[in-house]
Amino acid sequence: MIRWQHLLKKLSTDDPVLQEKLSLWQAHPHKTPLALIQGFSFISANQATLSYFETEYDAFVNATPYDFSPRIQSSGRNSVEFAREMILEAIAGNNVEFNWLHMSQQGNELPTRINLYRCYLQQQPVVLVELQALNRRNQMRETISDGFAHIPKEILSTTLEESAEAVYITDTDNQILAVNKAMCRICGYSAEQLISKTPEFLEVITHNMGEETECQIALKQRGFWQGETWKRRSDGSNFPAWQSSRKIVTEDDAHYNVNIFSDISTKKLLETQLTTRAMYDTLTGLPNRFHLKQILNSALEKLKTDPLALGALMFLDLNGFKNINDSFGHSMGDRVLQLVAARLEAGCIEKADIARMGGDEFTLVLQDCSCKDEIQLFAEQILSLFESPFEIEGQKFFLGTSIGIALFPTHSNQAGQLISLADTAMYCAKKSLPHLVFYDKEMSLAAELKLQLINNLRHAHSLKQFTLAYQAIVDLHTNQTIAAEALLRWQKSPTEYYEAADFVPLLEETGLIVSIGQWVLEQACVQAALWRAHYQPDFRISVNVSPLQLEHLDFIDQVINALEMSKLPAEALILEITESALLRQPEQARLTLNRIKALGVSIAIDDFGTGLSSLSRLGTLPIDSVKIDAEFALRLNEVSGQKLCNAIVQLAQALDIHFVAEGIETQQQKDIMTDMGQGFAQGFLFGYPSSVENFTQAFLAEKRLA
Repeated sequence: MIRWQHLLKKLSTDDPVLQEKLSLWQAHPHKTPLALIQGFSFISANQATLSYFETEYDAFVNATPYDFSPRIQSSGRNSVEFAREMILEAIAGNNVEFNWLHMSQQGNELPTRINLYRCYLQQQPVVLVELQALNRRNQMRETISDGFAHIPKEILSTTLEESAEAVYITDTDNQILAVNKAMCRICGYSAEQLISKTPEFLEVITHNMGEETECQIALKQRGFWQGETWKRRSDGSNFPAWQSSRKIVTEDDAHYNVNIFSDISTKKLLETQLTTRAMYDTLTGLPNRFHLKQILNSALEKLKTDPLALGALMFLDLNGFKNINDSFGHSMGDRVLQLVAARLEAGCIEKADIARMGGDEFTLVLQDCSCKDEIQLFAEQILSLFESPFEIEGQKFFLGTSIGIALFPTHSNQAGQLISLADTAMYCAKKSLPHLVFYDKEMSLAAELKLQLINNLRHAHSLKQFTLAYQAIVDLHTNQTIAAEALLRWQKSPTEYYEAADFVPLLEETGLIVSIGQWVLEQACVQAALWRAHYQPDFRISVNVSPLQLEHLDFIDQVINALEMSKLPAEALILEITESALLRQPEQARLTLNRIKALGVSIAIDDFGTGLSSLSRLGTLPIDSVKIDAEFALRLNEVSGQKLCNAIVQLAQALDIHFVAEGIETQQQKDIMTDMGQGFAQGFLFGYPSSVENFTQAFLAEKRLA
């Protein structure tokens, strides 16, 4: 809940009474259930609120107050309209207090006293919500009769006559004695045509002649019945109806049946539409994940009658689709997905059931296959569907796909597990050509090991298993150490040690890199400040920044806080950004880099030459240096490798920025790079990444200041 405490401290108000409450809540951030609303959605909450609603942070954030409420409040008001009205009143500057019935995520009723306060978060109005549980058992309820006993019979008769629901009353011989206007309107008959008739001609017969209906049996046994039935209009058309029937015995022992029904055609149509929406993807019209499970369950059920039959579930993920979304927007991405769905349908609809799982993932279910080779051949045909581009408004989009295949019943006879196994195979297919892989047990073992590693990573920071190693960056011409790169290491146990390449991708995949990256930045700045104070006043520190960190809303604040906390001058900090970070959200990246540059912090492009950076874009970014990837150093003994490195050096010189050659391991490599121009280098030739103590002893001890 660090995020909550951080937001709570940033809240401001011009109300002195509320300011006192804020101070109290800031001192005890998780005691009183509190939440923040921006617009009409929750943007954060403390642990007390999450416990109150029996939910998790990720499920709560971006939800609305009426997502945790019944549709109608006890006052009779619509929850959505009422909640929005109260929030708007609070945003207008009024302190709002009212009772509200919430529902926890587990379905428990939560009578609550709500207080809404307007605050400001970074000059933007937000609503601070205070929740107080009400004990409904302590509230005495006044017993009130329904009041009908005191209403004149004329009013009741008129009410019945004008009711929107059809009403007809029959006697013991099942003859209609009275009908209301709605009965005539819905069925298309006049009162004269209905009275004294039996209602059978209004019913759609679904039972054998002479047999009693379910309604008639229930009226005899229990005296009442309600349920769905079918009626027939005067024009011969049928319609579904919801009917309630009750037997009434008067004081003089006369028996009557009162029947009330309503036309539920519109409701049925809506249910059909909702079912369609629940079963089919709205974008492509293909079956969705829920429908896929039904298809799989049906296919698995058929296997029980033919044990020798073979089926397959293919899990497809599009290669290169994210670039379309990032470059052309989600609207264009949606249109491409529609073309993909149409091409898949045209190519295999007679052979397989197609479904869209969501995003850029599709599945195919094959049944009645003769052998694995047949499935392999069909999968290759699917791959061939992506050989030609998808064209929209003259723009051609080239996509590939990765296919993971799980066989049933060979690999599993459970729909959910089959989807999981095919998904696992698909991720393996992404890593190897021709992007087509059948599932095997080794994949699950690898996936389990990965999951175990992720779980261990989640606790590594709190267990203080992360450390930093430092590698020297030297001036090629003077051989002086001018900076160090901070490198993250994971000492899981005395015998288990991981370098960054082994676990940082998992940190990025889980999003943990944001908090761990902040810790790295702070630790590196503190250490650099100490080295500057005791050894080398102009020493600098270089820190790697993940694309996720660069995109995080608080990243600039994190950099400022790290500098202020460590008292490190901004010019002593270098942030290393990969080329891929510039491609994800180019405009946002440019704005963020400009703000970093304005602080006085230097920016380096890491692993330069391995990405796809546009030279025109590179010239517009506030970059101070490029770090030539270590792969180029390995090729310095070749003429072509030297030419490539020289081209990068000349590019850096043309842009008036520095270069740092990574991976320098031999004197020959150093000499070649030195001859290319003024620059810097790092690599095993100068020193391996080492602890603070070893780095200080090797590179800075002789420079100790008096």
